[in-house]
Amino acid sequence: MLDKFKNDIKKHEHYYRGKNHRIDYLQYNQADSNHLIVVLSGFNGKETHGAPAKYNYMRTLNDIHINKLFIKDSVDNVPVYYMGTEGSTSYLDDVCALIEEKLEEMKVAKEQLIISGSSKGGTGALLIGLTLGAGHIIAGASQLNVGTYLSTLNEKLKEMLFTQIIGHNNADAPEILDRKFRERLLVKETRSQFYFHGGNRDLHYSQHMVPMLRHFDAHGILYELDLRGYEGHENVKYYFPDYFERTVKGITARTFIERPKVTARGEETEIDVKINNTTDNTDWAIYVYKKDKKIVKIMYNTDRKHTVPVRYEDIRSVKVFLRVNGEKKQVEDYIL
Repeated sequence: MLDKFKNDIKKHEHYYRGKNHRIDYLQYNQADSNHLIVVLSGFNGKETHGAPAKYNYMRTLNDIHINKLFIKDSVDNVPVYYMGTEGSTSYLDDVCALIEEKLEEMKVAKEQLIISGSSKGGTGALLIGLTLGAGHIIAGASQLNVGTYLSTLNEKLKEMLFTQIIGHNNADAPEILDRKFRERLLVKETRSQFYFHGGNRDLHYSQHMVPMLRHFDAHGILYELDLRGYEGHENVKYYFPDYFERTVKGITARTFIERPKVTARGEETEIDVKINNTTDNTDWAIYVYKKDKKIVKIMYNTDRKHTVPVRYEDIRSVKVFLRVNGEKKQVEDYIL
């Protein structure tokens, strides 16, 4: 099995030459998939020996057939928490550019983008997912106060990481790094859907996840939390994969709206609704917003194509309302 994955890496590994860094990644294309999952890496445990970063959760996702990217976090074999070097966001900028390029190439909407990882990879998933506006972010045992956490590591690793990410290992380095991550992770609103996993006696849950989740609670940001009964951060690897796999399967099986095809037909306009994974109890409504602020409404039905007596040039936007079992599940407004 080990040889299989080594050969698989050789076959699917690429590198992206960003504006600032070389990004190593694996790419798997699935022609009939509407989703892209991006998996980010945690620590490998041998960073102080100069060991290269590793790809995580390849086996976990092996039987899930969607577009996949596995992206390393490494600058000269030193992790940068997917943020950057010398106090910048250089690595974050390059990874986001890579993902956006792949979304366009694979024709996947950001609403169907899944960013994921655990520990350092979970923090990276939040950082990158929120920056991009990803539809789904799956984070296991992530950190919020990254500087505070790094300050608990051994002296060699702490020196190496702070110097690479911040540019120095002075006394204020932990506070600087905490602030950089808190500014980006403690959002007050987002359309991303969150899926968190943690162990109730893992200090990463009480010290990092709880403050973040309380912040989200205070701002009405919803999330799913899979809280398991275990202690010790090292045990994340035994509990997270099952939740991770189930969550990805659940996301990709959901009924969801894609951008409708809107076509001019003389004095009329044809709207072709695109709904994936429909069931017998799925229906949708369409509101056509004209530039003169009038609205043409098509109430809930199951017809894919509709023609409205409005010229294409007079339409400002088309809003689609998705309902499953009579419950509104998704609303998307598409500006023309």
